[in-house]
Amino acid sequence: MEKLYTEKIYSRKIPLWSELPELDLYMDQIIVLMEKYLCCSTEEKLITPSMINNYVKLGIVPPPIKKKYSKIHIAYLIIICSLKQVMPIADIKILIDEKLKDSSIEDLLNEYSKLQSEISKKVIEISDNYISKNSTSSAMYLASASSICRYTADLILKSQQ
Repeated sequence: MEKLYTEKIYSRKIPLWSELPELDLYMDQIIVLMEKYLCCSTEEKLITPSMINNYVKLGIVPPPIKKKYSKIHIAYLIIICSLKQVMPIADIKILIDEKLKDSSIEDLLNEYSKLQSEISKKVIEISDNYISKNSTSSAMYLASASSICRYTADLILKSQQ
């Protein structure tokens, strides 16, 4: 894989709980923070104030306290914003609710961060070792793998209901 891609993949590191800001933040600060953490590669907005408000209304994210968002909110939003690229919001809610039955949001974010790091390394390794040097072929392979992974995740979530 080209060095540029490798650097970008590694720069998209999901923070651990201990790396989140200690101070509560306002909505506009949360938006900036999410963009920083998730390095959105598309032109569309990763998160907007109305999206956050909708997540609160849907019960996916706890409501802010006096219009401020804490580490708890940031953890939820990191997980939601990165997963919404590959699964519907309703499924993300199910996944988070199920995971929180056995762990805290702190543990869930730390698990998710470590998982993202491991998967990033594997994607780079697969791209370096198994995919042709043709970048279009690499993109097709990875998009196909993503599709199969999403389908499998959907099957697993449906079997839990």
